[in-house]
Parts: sequence; C-alpha cells; structure tokens
Amino acid sequence: MRKTIYALILGVIVLIGISIRNISNKDIETGMFEKSSKLDYEDLIIKCGNTNEKLLALTFDDGPDEDFTPQILDVLKKYDVKATFYVIGEKVQYNKKIIKREFEEGHEIGNHTYTHINVSKNGYNKIKKEIGDTQSAVNSVTGIYPKTFRPPYRAISKDMCEIIKEKDMSIVLWSYVDARDWESPGVSSIVKSIESGIQNGCIILLHDYNKVRNPKSQTIEALDIIIPDLLEKGYKFVTISELIEHLEKNTNNEKIPN
Repeated sequence: MRKTIYALILGVIVLIGISIRNISNKDIETGMFEKSSKLDYEDLIIKCGNTNEKLLALTFDDGPDEDFTPQILDVLKKYDVKATFYVIGEKVQYNKKIIKREFEEGHEIGNHTYTHINVSKNGYNKIKKEIGDTQSAVNSVTGIYPKTFRPPYRAISKDMCEIIKEKDMSIVLWSYVDARDWESPGVSSIVKSIESGIQNGCIILLHDYNKVRNPKSQTIEALDIIIPDLLEKGYKFVTISELIEHLEKNTNNEKIPN
C-alpha cells in the first residue's frame, strides 16, 4: 500500500513538472515573456503606430521570393505606396536584384533572421549571429543596415531583446490584423480579415513568400483589392520607420505642457 502511495505521489510530481515546463515555453512563444519584461523592453517593441492618424504600414515577411516579390513590387508601384519587407538573410544573396529594387523604389528592408529561427528556442550566440548575418547581407546590397527586426513566429526572448537593444534597433510585431495569407485561405478571406481589422496606425502582416507555387499568389490578388479600397477611405501607407517617426512625434507632443 505504501509503495502504491509513493508511486502516486511521484507521478503527480512528474506531471506538475511537465506542466510547469510546458507553460513556461508557451508563455515565451506566445508573448507572455514580453509582458513580464515590459519595464525593461517596452521601448523596443512596436505593435502599432499613432492611433490619431490614418496611417498604415504594409509589411511582408519571409522573402525575397524570386517569383512573388517582384509581382508585389509591381502592385505597390502601381498605387504608389511604400511597404516594409522583413527578409530572410540567407535568401538575400540569391535575390540581390530584388533587394536592390526594393531599396531603390523607396521601400524599407527589415531583419527577419538569417534562417527563420524561433528565438525562444535558441541561445544568445545563435540569435546574435542570425541577426548580425542578416544585417550584413542587406548592407552588402543596399549600403544600409536595417533599423527594425521582426522575430519569426512572434517569439520573444530576453536574449533577443538584449541583442536588439545593443544594436539600437526596434522589434516590430503587428497589430489587429493577421490575415494568415501563408495558409492560402482564399483571396476574399485575406481581404475580409484585413479590412475588418483595420484601425489607425495598423501594422499589417502579409508574406511575399508562399509554399503554394501558383503564377500569382492569393496575397498579390488581395493587394490589388485592398490597397485602392483603403486609399479611397483616406488611409496613407508608410514604411515602419515612418510609422515610428509619427509615433515618437505624437508622444513628444503629448509631453509638451500647455
């Protein structure tokens, strides 16, 4: 009987240990780390622009893609709007002409790690190399270093925040809208997700890479609907750095006494 009780107690201890470990990992990957470290890193993390202005930031992750990125650039050029591309470092060397075109047409290029790692599952040295190598890859083509970083999977870790702080960069997430276009849910679904979630200062998450290799991705088709519609509603598309500039300007004005 005593052995049975000991076995039961041991089983409970093991289950509690597993649960605690799983909760800890989940907290980090879903952004709970971000909340617990808000006092230390809140100035680094950008989720939204100034809510008093009709400004929007289109952002594209996981490129450059040799097929889809040029088509997205064509749509942006058609409507004369600017966007921010969060690039994978290892793809830059194979798509230098695309990166150069993005830069020359006035778009911003951000850092999305070198191999699309989950920073919450990697240590300081690995994260630093991933970010540093991507900075160097972009600089070798454009002559500038990205000012902003977007972590794949929206994962946050203390090591990542420290590295970004050391490099005087900002961490950019997204606000209100995640159309999950990488799942190819349908053009109408992408359009509806974005237009129903749009608010002033919104950072829109999209992708210029997709595993489904069609002549034209659903994201590209959706952009040709979304952009003119939002322009007609009075919104202006800006780069992430421009969005941050307006946010900082608004914050500074609020601090000025009457």
